[in-house]
Amino acid sequence: MKKKHLFFDIDGTLVSHVGASHVPAETRAALEGLRAKGHTLAIATARSFFLTRPVAKELEFDLLVCSSGAHVLQGDRTLRAIWLPDSAFEPFRDAASAFPEEAAALDDRWTYSDGVSDELRAYLNDQAGYDCIRPISDLRQAFSFYFFAPSTPPDCRLFHFPPPDVTFHRTSHYAELRAAGTTKWSGILELTRHLGFPQEDIITFGDGSNDMEMLREAGLGVAVGAAHESAKAVADLVTDDIDSGGILNACRTLGLL
Repeated sequence: MKKKHLFFDIDGTLVSHVGASHVPAETRAALEGLRAKGHTLAIATARSFFLTRPVAKELEFDLLVCSSGAHVLQGDRTLRAIWLPDSAFEPFRDAASAFPEEAAALDDRWTYSDGVSDELRAYLNDQAGYDCIRPISDLRQAFSFYFFAPSTPPDCRLFHFPPPDVTFHRTSHYAELRAAGTTKWSGILELTRHLGFPQEDIITFGDGSNDMEMLREAGLGVAVGAAHESAKAVADLVTDDIDSGGILNACRTLGLL
């Protein structure tokens, strides 16, 4: 089969959070088989680099689209870094002061927060592999601003009336702000331009609403298992759940293995 270029979301796609976070054995087998067939493998995630790196190292990925496309790397080499504009920082600091437990900023090494919950702190530190929390006063630049709550209070103006030069995304668990024009798909295109991948040979795997564009625009998009309905609606293939061999089964169905 012709060589393909596969991009995988992390949470809910490569990594299961059913019980303790883990990469299913079937997923590992799929990745090993894909490499043996000569396909290119890459990650496309909303995670910042410091939260992506441990997974990438464990699974031997060196092509990374992080921070929803704002940060793109080949090994240790940064190919793209689009930071949030200065116009967003004062309103973010206002939001962080008013809502210290919910507001956080992330760059490529740290999470900046003055009141992150013990639960979220433990999760972030576990994923990063070190104490990754720093105070807002240390914040100088960021790829993403987050508001970790199912809804955003009306008086948190930044997340209701963001500046025109930022991108806003809301899920059932958080709201996210990034520099305008940064998406997983835009990051994938940046990487493919650098490496010369034809767009029609790109296959994307994801499960979230923030995966919709890359599932729709790729040569072929695969929604994994219990994916968000919006992701399933635009995917070319809906496979089994991550813990039921979804990636492995999809790769077999597509003749990649």
